[in-house]
Amino acid sequence: MGFEQRKQERLALVQHLMAQDWDVFGTLKFVNGRTIGRKTANKLLRSYWNKLDRVIYGKAAERQNMRVPRWCFAHEGADHENFHVHFVVPSPLQDTEHMCCLLNAIWAQHDTQTAPLAKNWIMPVQDRAAVTSYVTHEYWRLGSDTILDNLSWDAKQSTPPPQLALNEHYAQQQAHRITRAASPLWLHQAQQALQAQQARHEASGDLQMMERG
Repeated sequence: MGFEQRKQERLALVQHLMAQDWDVFGTLKFVNGRTIGRKTANKLLRSYWNKLDRVIYGKAAERQNMRVPRWCFAHEGADHENFHVHFVVPSPLQDTEHMCCLLNAIWAQHDTQTAPLAKNWIMPVQDRAAVTSYVTHEYWRLGSDTILDNLSWDAKQSTPPPQLALNEHYAQQQAHRITRAASPLWLHQAQQALQAQQARHEASGDLQMMERG
């Protein structure tokens, strides 16, 4: 595939992402991204997102096909061997930072091969254009393989949710599911990791640090 074609395809992808609704940007890593293998990584990632859907929407995740919209991208790092995943999502919780902590805490506990809290980067979006450019920057080398369609979920695929957020009983059930998935201690530690990462990002303004952190 020629450079010009990849350039046009990446531009179309960037435009598509910019037209979507999302306010959280994350990086999910593994204990060892060089040895995890795509098959194992994909299995862990699929089960992670399915679990998150159940935490947020309960049984409606399967019965009504309600899922957290997400756009996921495979990256291999500067040496082409360190597999990890970047994603953008709209926070289904009013508190976006709390959602960031929940995403990190669930991933960190998910499996012995998923990275600890401090190694993952999940933060509220400050610059959508910069994030979009970043998550697509390996398109030059990987092409469409960087787009993880099997993990992504477009908002159009979900059944429009009823006004569940206005239902006090639903809110209580969701809070209970969140506590079961990530204890207050885990969420507190995730909050500490988030604050440390935000401080590092504000000091440098460089998204590339997520690859190194």
